Amino acid sequence: MWGCRFERATCRRRGIGPTSCMRCAVLDLGSTSFQLLVTDATPEGALTHVLRDRVILNLGAEVASSGRVPDDLLDRALHTVARFRDIAERAGAEAIWPVATSAFRDAANQPWLSKALRGALGVPVRILGGDEEVQCTVSGIRASVALPDEPWVAFDLGGGSLEIALVQGAEIRWSGSFPLGAARLARTMVDHDPMTRPERRELRRLVKETVAPAVAACAPLGQPTCIVAGGTAGALARLLAARRWPAPPTSLNQFSVGVDSLGELARALGSSSLEERLTMPGIDERRADLLPAGSVVLATALEQVGASSAIHSEWGLREGVVLRELGAPIPTSPEQLRRGAVDRLARAWSTDDGHSAAVRLHADRLFDETDAFHDLGGVERELLGSAARIHDVGTRISPDKHHKHGAYVVEHAGLRGFSPDEVAMMACIIRFQRGSAPRASYPPFAALTAGEREACRTLVGILRVAHALGRGGAHDVTAIDIARRGDELEITVEGENPGGAIDDAAEQAPLLERSLGCSISFAVRRLG
Repeated sequence: MWGCRFERATCRRRGIGPTSCMRCAVLDLGSTSFQLLVTDATPEGALTHVLRDRVILNLGAEVASSGRVPDDLLDRALHTVARFRDIAERAGAEAIWPVATSAFRDAANQPWLSKALRGALGVPVRILGGDEEVQCTVSGIRASVALPDEPWVAFDLGGGSLEIALVQGAEIRWSGSFPLGAARLARTMVDHDPMTRPERRELRRLVKETVAPAVAACAPLGQPTCIVAGGTAGALARLLAARRWPAPPTSLNQFSVGVDSLGELARALGSSSLEERLTMPGIDERRADLLPAGSVVLATALEQVGASSAIHSEWGLREGVVLRELGAPIPTSPEQLRRGAVDRLARAWSTDDGHSAAVRLHADRLFDETDAFHDLGGVERELLGSAARIHDVGTRISPDKHHKHGAYVVEHAGLRGFSPDEVAMMACIIRFQRGSAPRASYPPFAALTAGEREACRTLVGILRVAHALGRGGAHDVTAIDIARRGDELEITVEGENPGGAIDDAAEQAPLLERSLGCSISFAVRRLG
């Protein structure tokens, strides 16, 4: 794309090897907002975001109505990019990559804009074509969301345009860029607040006609898996999340959005005034004037391709720019994505890998051998294993309350590849690995469904016993065998010094006994 600068940048830092982090910045000069992302990146594609900033300028609306960026807005744009550059440099960014999208592609005074922005930044701004914008967005999505093996469809709704791409694996099989951005249509097609019914009908008609090529390309998929990204999609996801949760999760990555619910939200936004929208829970005040049009566009486009739901990706264009600039690999499977996210969190908090591995080994064994009692599946097994891997990340904060601090870290870590419900489940498993049994006073547990709560109690019970058996590392307990005798489980423990582990495990067993509806006993098989 721009050529890989990672090696040149890292070589300037004495003693830095090929696996080191590079701090870099992306300036995303969009149609609705200018956004700054500063992130630490490794050659393997791990991104740890350091800071973000955003300024709403609504250039796309001006370009849509007049065909150009007026001088007063250009002055604000130049001031914003100069400030962003200063912030990035003071944050230690070694490279700054400015990119511009739809508003700059369409502006009649684009050459002057590019020259002025280069003067303010000291580096040229790359004005992305529609295809390049799609490629970067798809790269960001693939690094953020656990995706199916079959083809899927990406929707990136910004202020100036809607990009749609049909993707399979690492290949973009079809893509298109459509002039359906939220800011563009809010300025050119909506004259009333609230939006009138004729305006809504005309907007829906325009979207249906415009996205017809995408509908034809996606027709063979039937009901496709759809991923939505971009600022407008994120703002709509937050509104829907506020309807579900009194206190929505910090991260809405991989949050499932029902198309019917999105259509209901579009009607609510379209029939409300700006003053009324500003009182809605979860509203992004800076986008409140654009969301009625944006919601109609996204809901209609998803309906047209036959989607019943869509998955929200928090990562998109900006992360994709970093990954493509570095030539970084993208995870090839959901399992690889999730495992990488969990491993990076464990390394960041310097967990004891030997202890975590022993606990996970025992937890997996207990889960598998008690399946006749709990009837849980592969999803729960993976969540248990991931929680076991990072169950003690809070120890670096406070050994005495590491379960509480660890749960907080997991809640706010932005783990890639996990849905908000899955993150909540892992946080609950870690939070209740000691102390009281899971209870609804803990908001993530209260947000789970009744079935998820029951599963959580079982997984917490398994982790408590596994942790007791793995407390001494790999040598005290080297293996466990589990035999079922009616409604009783006998766990035979083998190792060099299993006595203390058995006493500890017996003390931790009552929650698991209640969850499984059986009694648990322990026996010893000493080595040698």
